[in-house]
Parts: sequence; structure tokens; C-alpha cells
Amino acid sequence: MRIDSHQHFWQYDPREYPWMTGALAALRRDHLPSDLEPLLEAAGVDGCVAVQARQTLAESRWLLNLTDHYPMIRGVVGWVDLRGKTVDRELEELARHPRFVGVRHVAQDEPDDEFLTGEEFVRGVGRLKDFDLAYDILIYPRQLPAAIRLVERLPEQRFVLDHLG
Repeated sequence: MRIDSHQHFWQYDPREYPWMTGALAALRRDHLPSDLEPLLEAAGVDGCVAVQARQTLAESRWLLNLTDHYPMIRGVVGWVDLRGKTVDRELEELARHPRFVGVRHVAQDEPDDEFLTGEEFVRGVGRLKDFDLAYDILIYPRQLPAAIRLVERLPEQRFVLDHLG
């Protein structure tokens, strides 16, 4: 089985995706499963994992809803507020869906290079193991030392390094 392990879908709205600046102008349109499905088939790829592009519960729910209509989406890496007081409730809700496979926070956008080692954040990532969820690390190279310390603190947690860090 061949799986594209990192795919984004969105209905483009410039207010929701401010990171799509000049060099990324080609991305400024809807990207939906119906666009990808024939390309996967032509390439002999059996499915994909949809990964969040916005840090909202609404997007996580939307991506999970897409899996109910597009079987080629084999999993969803969504977002929850890992530092929030409602992290357990949010994880319980999303993890009820069989295709919810992981969580990601866009740490590369955080101004503090040590964001990944903050106590509340580490506590939240530590909760993922109980739901059998991976954590996708999205960082810039300067944040790699903090990412390594996060991984060392949670040796039982599954991690995925997005975009080769």
C-alpha cells in the first residue's frame, strides 16, 4: 500500500490563510480531495493523510468530515490546544473518529524557539499517547534543539518530523 503521508486541503480564504504570501501565490485557491483523487490514482498511490493547515478545532472536524466522504483520506492530523484546559475533552472528541491519527501545532510560527519545551505544551503532548495519537513536529532548524528535548522527555510518544524540520 502506498500512502501520501502529508496532504493539505482547504477552501481558500485570505483571512484564514495569511501565511500564503507572495511566493506561495499558487496555493491561493481551493485544494480539495476531489482535486487530489485522480492524481493519486494516476500515480498508483492508495490514499493520503490530511494534515491541518489552520490551528482550529473547526478545521480538525472539517478534515474528519472529509474522510467520511473520501475513503482515500486514510488519516487526519488535526489540531487541538495542547496547552489548554480542555485538551482532554478535545482529544476524546476527535479520537472517537477512527481516522484521527495525530495532532500538530505550527511551532515554527511561535516566536519563542523554546515553545516545544514549555511545561503546559509538554503536558499536552504527553496526553496524546493515551489516545494512540502521533505528534507532528513542524519547526525551523533553529528549533531543533527544543524538539530534541521534547522527544527526550516523552520517550513513549510517537513523533513525526514534518518537512524534514
